[in-house]
Amino acid sequence: MSAEQNKAVIHRVYDEMLNQDKRSIIDEIYAADVITHDPFMGTVTGVDAFKQLLATFDTAFPGHRVKVHHILAEGDLVSVVHTHTAKHTGQFMHLAPTGREIAVNGIEVFRMKDGKIAEFWRHDDDIGMMMQLGAIPAPAQ
Repeated sequence: MSAEQNKAVIHRVYDEMLNQDKRSIIDEIYAADVITHDPFMGTVTGVDAFKQLLATFDTAFPGHRVKVHHILAEGDLVSVVHTHTAKHTGQFMHLAPTGREIAVNGIEVFRMKDGKIAEFWRHDDDIGMMMQLGAIPAPAQ
């Protein structure tokens, strides 16, 4: 597939799957054996494992949204610069709901194969998110 076709698939991740809560398209756009690299959860393989990671986030931050700033593609790789916004209303790892609003900047890199996401790396400002949630102190000024 062309870089533009790959970008179109990734637009669906943000426009439909995340911002319109259309989780039903996951099997259309993610390979069955997708590899997910996530700083919090580690590396997991398979679309069901990915769905489980997403469900964990959905439970803690229902209705979270993503603003895409840039999508860049070359060959089979697509990179996205984005900001996640959400309200923490459910259990997240060891954190009870705080009710706090968060805005987390990040970059994700996707590797495409046969029109689907075969692998991706999530690189969000997780430390900033944990500071916004009050789980770790902000640095001294």
